[in-house]
Amino acid sequence: MKALVDIGDKNLEVWMNGTGRTIIIQPGMVSPLSEWEPLCEKLSRYARVIVYNRAGCGRSDKGTASRNTRESAKDLKALITKLDIHSPILVGHSYGGLILQQFAQENPEVAGGFVLVDSTSNDAYKLDEVEVEGEDGGSTEAWMETCETYAGLTKEDLKEELKDWIDELQTSLPSSRHTEVEAFLSNPSMFEALREEIEYDLLCRGEDMPMSFPATPTIVIGRDPKTSISQMVEREGLRKSEAEEIENIWQELIHDQTKMNARTSYLLAEGSGHSVHLEKPEVIKRAIKSFLNSESHLHPKL
Repeated sequence: MKALVDIGDKNLEVWMNGTGRTIIIQPGMVSPLSEWEPLCEKLSRYARVIVYNRAGCGRSDKGTASRNTRESAKDLKALITKLDIHSPILVGHSYGGLILQQFAQENPEVAGGFVLVDSTSNDAYKLDEVEVEGEDGGSTEAWMETCETYAGLTKEDLKEELKDWIDELQTSLPSSRHTEVEAFLSNPSMFEALREEIEYDLLCRGEDMPMSFPATPTIVIGRDPKTSISQMVEREGLRKSEAEEIENIWQELIHDQTKMNARTSYLLAEGSGHSVHLEKPEVIKRAIKSFLNSESHLHPKL
């Protein structure tokens, strides 16, 4: 099921199973493909499913080029070409969704459909404009500095430093995947890739980024604002007013994604926060099946 696929300048760690129309899943910024395996196993009963760790993550090589959405989109195109895939359904969660938006602009004729799962937007920097009392470590700049620090640590030091994070992620997955999760988060190379990706994001702020999205059928899945606000208050210690302000901006950005072309549908992941693939995977399954069940694959029926 898992393999290293040579895309020319690097190897990517890929999980694949099933037959039929191809679904390719790009996980979020710090999301191992093992998080997606339970859903992918179900999807593989009626489709060919591929999920992969982008460059620098898991067992995927980082490569020599500085990491950003353009490089990740280039890698995705190389993977599609290498595996000789035609008209795949592309699914991207969070930062993975931003990569797909970049991919769509540069390769408008390649995908047969897009599913953007609570996807990051080019204007996500607006979230940093919310003032959170006593919180300085949650900004994009602070996260970049943290990644730079982590990139300089050894694997053993990272295991100790990120023990709580590792434990939290492991609790959401079967014990058979715990070792893989620990290895994923204790990888200094991943944090170097993250630092480069975040730095690129900061450099692009304020620029007029063209968003010429192709007329490809697209489903935008958005998290439940009530659930998200509750999670920010309970898990991150934000005040309700702060969480509401952040969530209002996020929901506006998700709503903007539904306007990228005239063939975009919206699907609410009711009762789910940002991690829709873990909290409400059936919503993603429904979106994907709507493409598979549509005879023409042009008008997914939700």
